[in-house]
Amino acid sequence: MPKPPEPNFVVQPTPSTYFTNRGNGSEEMKFGPVAGYGDTVPNDRFYIHSRAAAPKIDVATWRLHVGGSAIKKPRSFRHDELLELAPVTLRRTLDCGVNCRAFFPKVSPYASLKWLPVGWTQWHFGAVGAAEWKGVRVKDVLQAAGLGTAVDVRFTSLDSIVTDIGKLPYAQVVPLAKAIADDTLLVYEMNGQPLPIDHGYPLRVLFSGWGGNTAVKWLGSIEVSSEPQPVSHFQINQGMDGPDYPEPMLGTVAPVRSALELNEDLTLQPGDHTLHGRAWSGAGAIDHVDVCIEHEVAPGRWTAIWDPPWRPATLLHKPEPMMWVRFETTWENATPGRYRLMTRATDDAGRTQPRPEDVVWNQHGLGYGGHAPLELSVLPLTNFP
Repeated sequence: MPKPPEPNFVVQPTPSTYFTNRGNGSEEMKFGPVAGYGDTVPNDRFYIHSRAAAPKIDVATWRLHVGGSAIKKPRSFRHDELLELAPVTLRRTLDCGVNCRAFFPKVSPYASLKWLPVGWTQWHFGAVGAAEWKGVRVKDVLQAAGLGTAVDVRFTSLDSIVTDIGKLPYAQVVPLAKAIADDTLLVYEMNGQPLPIDHGYPLRVLFSGWGGNTAVKWLGSIEVSSEPQPVSHFQINQGMDGPDYPEPMLGTVAPVRSALELNEDLTLQPGDHTLHGRAWSGAGAIDHVDVCIEHEVAPGRWTAIWDPPWRPATLLHKPEPMMWVRFETTWENATPGRYRLMTRATDDAGRTQPRPEDVVWNQHGLGYGGHAPLELSVLPLTNFP
């Protein structure tokens, strides 16, 4: 018998004007429309990354179970009980750990039988968004359940994901210090609205500054242990492993990244253009952004249009920690031709986006932070015959 069709992992409409489909459950935000969004991305335009269909949850019967060897009074919280705890609202960028994966070389620079081509979802710039998140601190919930001496905390979803070892719920194990940080939240609202289904309704966790892959959706349980816990199956597959890594390491803090508010491979007219973009970092606030534009003078040969090649951009508002900042620069007298545009951000921790050739390759394609080029064309005002 033919295999039944896979259910659609995404609930909301995702029109191609605003999204690029990267496979079932993977809807990348196009950067062109971002120019009209303001500081945050509307809920129905925010990128989506779901590895399974959303579980069917009745909030009236849903419970968040909190237990484990480091919890003195294990208990289950109703949704309304969480709403009674002190609310916290944060503006944060949520940047998927595999954002920009498509810009990695497909095969390790030190190719061998061990290192396979980088596969999985080929995200470009748009597996990222920013929102105003409202919820309660994980710390407050754990203290309400009698937090004792703890080491690790496991956050587990109510979803069911097909893996090579069977169906598993998505889970992340994090150190206690990160779990009880003041800016680690159990989120129930996004931009002033109840958390949408595609983003984890009724509850997800948000680890400020960490990759979106850690922000477990459809949260069902929290287990706090007095001993170290093994990382989940999914964290193993999200580890950075490659010829330049002595040991595999987990991706946590999101890298410095930036992107122009332009759709890829678009066409512009000659003349002056004001270019806008956004830059963000998981380690803090953005300090400054530079822009470089190169002209293709022969097939595969590019030369910078400015001297020096990188020009400082203007930040349009005061940068906030772990929240993207808008910037702009002027491109004067663009002439017909093929161009590639690059943005290079630096955060207040001193981290700068490296050249693409200097990005450390890893097997799973996590944490790309290079200033990857965006190509476009400038065409004359008159049409060719």
